[in-house]
Amino acid sequence: MMKVILLKVYYPLLLSYGVCPNCTGTYIFTRDINAWSRREVKDTGLEIIQFKGKNGPSKESERTVSTITGLPKGSNPYGNGAIVVLAEDNPTRVNLIYAIPNRIGRGRVAASLLFRRSYGSEAPRNSEFDVGSKLNKLNIRASKSIIIGDKLYNILCNVNTLIYAYNNIKSNPGNMTQGITPETLDGNALRAPFEEISSKLKSEQFQFTPSRRIQIPKNPGGTRPLSIASPRDKIVQDAMRLILQAIYEPIFLNYSHGFRPNRSCHTALKDIYTNFQPVTWLIEGDISKCFDNIDHQKLMNIIEKRITDRQFTKLIWKSLTAGYLEFTQYKNNIIGTPQGSIISPILANIFLHQLDEFVDNLKTNFDKGIRPKRTKESRFNAKRLLKARESGNHKLVQELIVERSKNSAIDYFDPEYKRLCYVRYADDWVIGIRGSHQEALQILEKVSNFCSEIGLKVNETKTHITNLNLKSALFLGTKIFRSNHRRFSRIGNTKFLRRNKLSLRFEAPLDRIKKKLTEASFLKNGESHPKFLWLHNDHNQIIYLYNSVLRGYLNYYSFVHNYGRLTSYLTFRLKQSCAKLLATKFSLGTTAKVYSKLGRNLAGPNQKGFLNPSYKISLKFKTNVSTLVGALFQVKTNATFDNLSCKICGSTYRVEFHHIRAMKDLNPKRARRAELMVKMNRKQIPLCRKCHMLKHHKNPIL
Repeated sequence: MMKVILLKVYYPLLLSYGVCPNCTGTYIFTRDINAWSRREVKDTGLEIIQFKGKNGPSKESERTVSTITGLPKGSNPYGNGAIVVLAEDNPTRVNLIYAIPNRIGRGRVAASLLFRRSYGSEAPRNSEFDVGSKLNKLNIRASKSIIIGDKLYNILCNVNTLIYAYNNIKSNPGNMTQGITPETLDGNALRAPFEEISSKLKSEQFQFTPSRRIQIPKNPGGTRPLSIASPRDKIVQDAMRLILQAIYEPIFLNYSHGFRPNRSCHTALKDIYTNFQPVTWLIEGDISKCFDNIDHQKLMNIIEKRITDRQFTKLIWKSLTAGYLEFTQYKNNIIGTPQGSIISPILANIFLHQLDEFVDNLKTNFDKGIRPKRTKESRFNAKRLLKARESGNHKLVQELIVERSKNSAIDYFDPEYKRLCYVRYADDWVIGIRGSHQEALQILEKVSNFCSEIGLKVNETKTHITNLNLKSALFLGTKIFRSNHRRFSRIGNTKFLRRNKLSLRFEAPLDRIKKKLTEASFLKNGESHPKFLWLHNDHNQIIYLYNSVLRGYLNYYSFVHNYGRLTSYLTFRLKQSCAKLLATKFSLGTTAKVYSKLGRNLAGPNQKGFLNPSYKISLKFKTNVSTLVGALFQVKTNATFDNLSCKICGSTYRVEFHHIRAMKDLNPKRARRAELMVKMNRKQIPLCRKCHMLKHHKNPIL
């Protein structure tokens, strides 16, 4: 027997195929969803697909959707419930596929809110507050309405929203850093603290505590202030961020790439590579101390134009004016959003959205023409070629074709064709100009004046106008310039060649990378040097750490044109550094003895050696950051907080979560707790109060 649940018809979101899900893994498809409502199943070409799973009563109703918590990673791509979409690979058959990136035929948006498969063992009931669905509905409503205001504060105050926010930030290593008090997320006692925060929010008695401010060094020199809030404040700030993200994501322009979902440095650089090809002048812009100079009142005026819930906006004001402690001295925030705060990036994007709109208006007024004109020489050559073909002079035709391939056909100084391109990542932005140098100066002056009007200042020392044909610009750690190597392509099956354009070239700055490796103790005087900070780790951990550094550089610069040179340099230097460290650890004396004993890949006891990367240039941007598609917010269940027991002794009395900063800090051979966390691949584990305190007293057994 198979139990089938009839899906209610939601016409605005339906695909051309209907689906009726059952938690046992049974999905029934029909060509027409209306046939289900009329019960006309026999004539609709019905097909049943049975997934592996135990038969049993349904744990979810027609409208309740639930998944386990935790994002997918590596070999575990089903976390959070991979969205099930419909695709038609064969016109005669409808298949059910998981929406893996680059899969042809996926239904991306239409199935995002309705069609999900539940992997949660404890799905919530219809009466339970569903945070993901609420945020998705708010996101849809915000895309259709200019003003949003009702019940935002009620969503924020709900306990499940706070737990949802906690699940987002609990695995971040920075959340184990102490604020002005020694309190961290470690020792979080299940639902009790969330209920306490919720009650204070409902009574409007919640107050943000001052954050601890430290100064961290900046790359060109000087320091940057970093604020560290308490864990309770971080949970509330992330809940506020979720609501603000749902409201403002629909109106943010595509020029912005920083601190936004499904956007990254790679999406920004890909945008440049795609749209900046005709650009001659590149304006590298930087806003001086952007986060520290945002005016609170102007920011609140922008927010209150769109959000009318004054309880919610009042809480934003409290977070801005909470102040900070620096060297035991309390200081109040008059302007600026504190860097290091969870809510600070979204507030900065809201404030800088007006800059995006201003540049978009500049682009509308500046762009001119459909395509550039051809040069006089090109037009004259075309006429001669036409006459030679009409007269049958084949020798002259060949000569003219060869001459045509030597000269450019496009007039790069055509005053009737102009383009302005723009990309922003947080407070760094670039504007590309297809025009004259004087026009680039005028655009920069207009942008600088507008920034002054909104209370920001363009950093003159970091802002440059670069001619990409002569020099290179640096944006997001990547050198951008126009290639000077002319390429030719064959015209069809003929022997004649076509002159290709000089496109933009992206390269990894090797000098900057060498400097960073030197600062990280991998290099010394330009030669490989052992990183003695890792000497206490075992052989496998050392290999893992070196591989992580190499993999990080290669993943970020996967799109550059000098990828082969970068790969060979990093592999050689890091491998030599690793060999020298292992020579010191095992007292072998020289790297030659290390390679003789361990092999060319320096493999450890688990037979996993040094990374052997590919040197092939792919020019691919890693823009598909997740296998999940569809809704902005994933639907999760809070079942991980219910009916927990201590993983060490099995007690259910005063169970709380133990947190760690990183998985590499665990040693499963020394502690039972670490062994369990490694097996579960989790940074959190429930422990009773007694076992938790024994652990913090450095009990060797726990």
